Amino acid sequence: MADEILFPSQTWVEEYCKRLSESPDYNKAGKGWKDPIMFTISDPEALSEKPEFNSFTLYLQDGKCEKCEMIKTENGSAPFVLTATYANWKKIIDGKINPTQAMLTGQLKVKGNMALILRYASAAIAMVKVAQSIPTKYIA
Repeated sequence: MADEILFPSQTWVEEYCKRLSESPDYNKAGKGWKDPIMFTISDPEALSEKPEFNSFTLYLQDGKCEKCEMIKTENGSAPFVLTATYANWKKIIDGKINPTQAMLTGQLKVKGNMALILRYASAAIAMVKVAQSIPTKYIA
């Protein structure tokens, strides 16, 4: 088995971006999407060790991930921001909760055009499947 990559880390985010661009399912489901999405951990202080960053942005364009950026400060922004506790991100990445269900139940908070996000629900599911393909190690 491949070495596990720590979530969150620059290596994990770069691998995620690369795998999204290589995923036929995401390439198809993400067609037409043109906005960056920021992913934020809402409770980094609750972790046993501080992650190197709390947020990262994926620059998504027509089913590809053009680039990624780690956000080390509190003042990053993007047209769409997805925020969850570390435990809920872990559940989403591990496939224990569906991202659409997590949004609708408040486990995953969304800033941005909710109607547009829901229209791309299949892309969100494809993104989770790609995340699940990464051998991931978590902070305890």
